[in-house]
Amino acid sequence: MHGMMHCQIQGTSKSRTVGCVRQNVAVHAMRGRQTVRKPSSGFTLIELLVVIAVIAILASILFPVFSQARGRAQQARCLSNLKQLGLACLMYADDWRGVLPYPGGDTRAPAWDQDVNGGLDRYMTNKSAGDTVWRCPLGKKPTVTATTGRGASMGRSYCFNDYIRPYNQGRGNWPTRGMSTSQFQNASRTILIFETFQDATPEAYAFRNGSPHFSGPAGLPICMHNGKMNVVFGDGHAAAVFPPDTWSSAYFGSYLPRPGSTRGTYVRGNYTGEMPDMWVPFWPYQNYPSQ
Repeated sequence: MHGMMHCQIQGTSKSRTVGCVRQNVAVHAMRGRQTVRKPSSGFTLIELLVVIAVIAILASILFPVFSQARGRAQQARCLSNLKQLGLACLMYADDWRGVLPYPGGDTRAPAWDQDVNGGLDRYMTNKSAGDTVWRCPLGKKPTVTATTGRGASMGRSYCFNDYIRPYNQGRGNWPTRGMSTSQFQNASRTILIFETFQDATPEAYAFRNGSPHFSGPAGLPICMHNGKMNVVFGDGHAAAVFPPDTWSSAYFGSYLPRPGSTRGTYVRGNYTGEMPDMWVPFWPYQNYPSQ
């Protein structure tokens, strides 16, 4: 009706009707074009909140998985380092008529990690502030570049089993040479090298030799990987172990329960098998576990 009121009345009745109809169609078409809107391409607030919630849920699920995968990769690299060190020990023994490197070190017999008169450095890459076979990926990196004195051991996070000596008569009476591989009662069950405490000095220093019977924290075993430590055994194979499982239930010993620990946990051992346990290479062993 509204459109009909605006029709101009002209010509015959038939022509007037056709003209009004055409005008009405044009008016309605124009109105249709004015009211039809293109669909919006943006998100509503509710849709955005739903997307954010889904992302948060996925993140809470995936981030722990990624963290665990990274931890397993770091543990695998650490085990690889220890296998290489174990192989170097066996190569050393092959070159020195079956005698392993010396755990400690003095002017008469340099330690296993030195490159003078028979250390392992000649078989391995040098220690450095970057990635190195001498340090667990989770270990502390040194901030100095010294190569003498304590700096010769900078950044090393591994420690030699202090009982790998021909015999133990107390400090000052130990023979200044390593043990012969022929003295091992069970090489596949005797720890050669293990993960240990590093101090807070710029050298990130660790004791060369140690055991769970050291007073600590230096020289003690440390759990760097989900409550376990990596070790390499006398036959060259490496594995992750829980420290108390490695010493006899007849004795108490200490270990550091997590990375960064400075206070040892003093507990009775869990090893109930026949002696020797995983620290002494043969049995009986004089003064074990005295250090």
